[in-house]
Amino acid sequence: MSSSTTTSSERRAGRRLALALTLVAAACGGAQSGGSSSGRMASDFALRDLTGRTVRLSDYRGKVVLMNFWATWCGPCAHELPHLERIYQKYGGQGFVVLAISMDGPESSAGVGPKAASYGLSFPVLLDEETRVVGVYNPSRRAPYTVLIDRAGAIAGTREGYHPGDEAKVESEVQALVAR
Repeated sequence: MSSSTTTSSERRAGRRLALALTLVAAACGGAQSGGSSSGRMASDFALRDLTGRTVRLSDYRGKVVLMNFWATWCGPCAHELPHLERIYQKYGGQGFVVLAISMDGPESSAGVGPKAASYGLSFPVLLDEETRVVGVYNPSRRAPYTVLIDRAGAIAGTREGYHPGDEAKVESEVQALVAR
């Protein structure tokens, strides 16, 4: 056999590899920085909030959801979260919710509740100590990292980091999605 001839077992192995890569990409929800995941459906998940209640992304189907990945040790997060609270207060009655997903591990998760209280957060704060959800939506573990999801459950965009003034762009994006 020449090297250019492919055996049936090699073709099957190639198909299995292609299927595996497709499944991995689907499981990851296609989340990548730069908004390249726009239009893909957001993968459902379940995490506990600060009271121990299980919260699922699918609980908010039909709403505009802003998932914000943050941590107690993140300086930019400390500046961004109060702005997200203001946006939530403004648009929460119009079908908008913020899910603040803490990336703090078991060693620092005890500080999540007090930190959220110090920011005056009234939206759900979720704990992802095993970084399962972080691994799907924010595999590079950037903080802060935001995923905006439309009412149909599709990812409308992502944003990495926070710089003063970013909140105006975020509010504009939320306003446009809420108006649809």
